[in-house]
Amino acid sequence: MTNRTKALALTLALLLTFSLAACALPSPVPVEDGSPGVASDFAPGNSAAQQSSGEYVVDTTDMAGNAIRLNAYPARIVVLDPANCEILYAIGAGESVVGRSISCDYPNEVNLLPYATVDGKNDPELLLLREPQVVIMGAEDAADADLVSALASAGVITVVTNVMDVNNMYGAISLLGMITNHTTEANALVSQLITALAAMQTKISAHSETVYLELSPLAEGLSTLGGGNIFTSLISHLGFHNEFEDQSGLISVTQDQVVGRSPDIILTVARDRSLDEADPNATADPNATTDPAVTALSGPAEILARSEWAGVDAVKNRCVFYIDAALITRAGPRILEGINALYTALYEGKQPEFQ
Repeated sequence: MTNRTKALALTLALLLTFSLAACALPSPVPVEDGSPGVASDFAPGNSAAQQSSGEYVVDTTDMAGNAIRLNAYPARIVVLDPANCEILYAIGAGESVVGRSISCDYPNEVNLLPYATVDGKNDPELLLLREPQVVIMGAEDAADADLVSALASAGVITVVTNVMDVNNMYGAISLLGMITNHTTEANALVSQLITALAAMQTKISAHSETVYLELSPLAEGLSTLGGGNIFTSLISHLGFHNEFEDQSGLISVTQDQVVGRSPDIILTVARDRSLDEADPNATADPNATTDPAVTALSGPAEILARSEWAGVDAVKNRCVFYIDAALITRAGPRILEGINALYTALYEGKQPEFQ
């Protein structure tokens, strides 16, 4: 069987699996920390009885196990999670978005919308000023009891997504399509993602090497992602391992921990400023004074220059790359750009290019 035939077979199998999963409502999986959990094969489903009676246009369950019942499709939506925001615009539901969190910054047109948060924090009063019918949020915001209570008291429906891997990303897209009356567009996006990821499957192989993602630089205190998220799922899809997949969520790590584990590949979300300085269209200010904090090394160059990290495999082999955080931590349509960038770094050993 050729690689192309294998890819087609895998694509059809995945599409069939997704179609079958959409016929049932899975039970949310409880987790020890109390945050909403969800089965990795989550797929929303409407109650045929309710739909036939005309009582609700939507009667389903979100990814936190909450019943979602709508008499009409929402015309006013506030979105707090950036991945959900990108999905809404990708499926044509962006016109219904009337407010956002500061982290919702893509696509460009969303930046014209007012914030529903203050200094990056939830503010129920400000959010309610947007007069939303539905607020779409991720698991972290859903853990804000004051916010959820205020919305419930105001009669606002909350919809929670909680994507932990590639599989239930499809379910999240389908859920948002169902809620916004953009099911056809959502299904098309899911099909596109499944097809592209299946094609990628023909190019990868299993590896023992590990990948460390540095979300904040050493000077600010190191942080990374453990298991149970879209980043780890993408790394696994490519045949590698997240260095800290034995832990979960967003975690703080020490320099000694990273050095001691000696990851094979390091990804940093800090851009090398020398790349910006090399811009031929950049114009220097002749009156500007040199600021050591600005001219200091950053991104991959800074990591490679850390004397304590000289023995780390990734540093020794110069396998340190910048990557756009939004492409690998947001479970949305741009995940295809993210996995292609990861492939460039992991398989070709080259710095991915970003626009």
